[in-house]
Amino acid sequence: MLETIWKKIRRIPPVLFIVLGIILTAAILRIKLYGDPSLSIANNDTISYVTASRVPLFSSEILTGRRLLTTNLIYKALVPDKFEITANGSLSTSRRMVQPGFEGVVQFQLIMSIIGWGFLALTVAQFLKNPLMKVLGSTLVLLFAFTPHMADWDSILMSESPTFSLFALHFALLIRLVFALYRDPDANAGWLLAAWAVVFFLWMFLRDTNLVAALVTLGVFAALLIFRQYRRNKYLLGVLVFLLAVFLLGLITSSQSVRSHVQLVNIYNDDLLRYPARVDTLMELGMPDPETPEYSAWFKEHATSTLVKFMVSHPGYPIHKILKDFPVAFARIQQTYFKAPELNPAREWLMHLGDALHPENTTPFLMSLTLLVGILYITAGNRPGATPWSWLGIWLFLTATITMIPTILGDTWALNRHALFSTMSFRLGMWLFTVVMMDLAIGKDVPETVPASKNPT
Repeated sequence: MLETIWKKIRRIPPVLFIVLGIILTAAILRIKLYGDPSLSIANNDTISYVTASRVPLFSSEILTGRRLLTTNLIYKALVPDKFEITANGSLSTSRRMVQPGFEGVVQFQLIMSIIGWGFLALTVAQFLKNPLMKVLGSTLVLLFAFTPHMADWDSILMSESPTFSLFALHFALLIRLVFALYRDPDANAGWLLAAWAVVFFLWMFLRDTNLVAALVTLGVFAALLIFRQYRRNKYLLGVLVFLLAVFLLGLITSSQSVRSHVQLVNIYNDDLLRYPARVDTLMELGMPDPETPEYSAWFKEHATSTLVKFMVSHPGYPIHKILKDFPVAFARIQQTYFKAPELNPAREWLMHLGDALHPENTTPFLMSLTLLVGILYITAGNRPGATPWSWLGIWLFLTATITMIPTILGDTWALNRHALFSTMSFRLGMWLFTVVMMDLAIGKDVPETVPASKNPT
């Protein structure tokens, strides 16, 4: 047995040991340079995560409450009955503290961040071809994730940190799954699919807008059925059934949730009802006068459907809102909940590095789109290995873009924070697919061939 293990180790490319060393070094620095891993900061929403997690595990409230399933599970498992919020962040910011009862949550967030982004860095290195690009790609992923613009969120008791780390983990598993199916359409990838499905499920039930990501993923996987060789893969059909089921579950529970009601109230009060012309249009669609007692009863039953009718009949409203707020979503992405001057000078250097990797403008969107067009062009030229990367590029770009739309339309405050997943995805894609393009350019210009038995035509 030891001999078999040794043979497998000897087959590992030496450059991957360098990558593993980089990941280990980055993990150690991530822990050392950010202070005590037990330090945390709360905000006004933190108590709602604890309260929402207190409902019975096997109940409808665990899915339809103020917070979503995954954070409910995290806080139910890691926050004891006795807890105390002693450090509440604000726009003026304050220091992190060890808050009784929350040590487990903040340490879990740190561990998941290291695991998720470390695994993504290793996966990227494994599926790039050139040794230099393997090192560069993995290093960029780790720098991207472990600079304060991302890493600071691991200390904040909200849903952003698990959103980022579970995304990194599921994206890494998705890369492995896509390459496995690309290399062998009949691949037995059951264990890989199972791992990806579990992580994707947990990630999806962190934010309501992740529902859109499930729909995008369903669409791009369904597109594979155009090719005959993929129609025979029972695992692919299982993925489609899983994604449809998860999307429907999320849609039903989201529509019945308390958080959807709160969001609707904010949209009406902070946006629509402030403009007399919009109020007149909504009243034409059946809304009673907001100052009358009938308004509350109407709101519970018809607010959602009326909002949809309003947007469909007056498309200028959603288009104007998207165009107006899209650039705003990319600005001021650094957390404003705590300061850590005791960590200088290393923190100052990390901030400068983070500013370079996380530009606060729409450049990442334009760069991601440009790189995607470039990879699709290379794929059309049958460059070896380009096809799976183009599929992944389409998935990442569409996921980031389409999740941004409901975030903007449904947000009347804290847009920068609520859009972080989308803007983070554009920034990650900007760096990741730059390295992918370089790797494809360095590779030999040999046409890609498909075995005759698996030819889609």
